[in-house]
Amino acid sequence: FGACGGSLAVRRAVLAAIGALDDDFFFSAEDVDFAWRAQLAGFRCVYAPRAVVYHQLAATGGDITASYYNGRNFIYVLAKDYPADLFRRHWRAVIGRQLTIAGEALRAWRGKAARARLRGIIAGLRGLPKMLRKRRAVQAQRRVSLDYLESILTPADD
Repeated sequence: FGACGGSLAVRRAVLAAIGALDDDFFFSAEDVDFAWRAQLAGFRCVYAPRAVVYHQLAATGGDITASYYNGRNFIYVLAKDYPADLFRRHWRAVIGRQLTIAGEALRAWRGKAARARLRGIIAGLRGLPKMLRKRRAVQAQRRVSLDYLESILTPADD
């Protein structure tokens, strides 16, 4: 569906058509957002199994930081990129998975990472108006069918 941002090579035509990484996805899921925008616009991701990538981890990550931004940014991805016709077909699984994630964080409330995840989910919900404004432009560039998207996606409940 898409490549990790740390190992992604992109043609200039893709950047010209859909833009670069979205700064609102600071820290995580910016590559997921980019992959959605590219796929919706009709671009394909090619897997190069013999390619070798070396990735030096940065010191800015961590359980608490990653938990917060994952909680926020995956709400952003759903709001900005997930097509309405796909959502109508799979809303139970998509919402169910998000509720499961929130429930797991609530059960682990004493953990700092769990609380950070919940703060991130709340921040994601608060950011919905901004992402929904961006959604219009993303969905307007869609050139692929629902059948195509379903053929390359893993079911939401997996």
